[in-house]
Amino acid sequence: MKEYKKIAYVWKEPKEKVIVPDRCHFKKVTQDLEDTFKKVINRVVVNSLDREDKKHIKPESICELVDLYFNVDDDHFQYNKEWWELAYYNDQIVGFIQPVVFKGSEKNGLMEGTIHYIGVVPELRGRGFINDLLLRATRVLQDNGVWRIFSDTDVENMPMRAAFEKVGYEKWK
Repeated sequence: MKEYKKIAYVWKEPKEKVIVPDRCHFKKVTQDLEDTFKKVINRVVVNSLDREDKKHIKPESICELVDLYFNVDDDHFQYNKEWWELAYYNDQIVGFIQPVVFKGSEKNGLMEGTIHYIGVVPELRGRGFINDLLLRATRVLQDNGVWRIFSDTDVENMPMRAAFEKVGYEKWK
């Protein structure tokens, strides 16, 4: 079995606020959209390119995996569910963003952010939507005051790696 490895990316502030392309419309995940949000997580995770996700996907455990992503670990992260958003293109769901901040990461009154989970639905992959979603998640974190965004992905998830690099994240050294 291959060893699973992640590659870390960092967004260092201060930077100018990112410009999010306007081809997607974003809706905050209010209580009435929570079930839809979970269904989109399910669609993304079942067809994930991330080997860690694939390792945990079993028909009998998919609901637990979706709940694990939806119910973020309050011991390590802070968030406002209204930071989480669904993305739409021509009234079709494209994917979702789930930005959070690390607890205990304050520096000069700012928090350290991360993207807990992000994804594009399988049928719309390969069209650059991941860039739009990543820019939007970055902007949400910028708007909520972060000194840095630290995220990672599977080393073999080339579309996600390319998105991090395209929108201005740097490989963590």
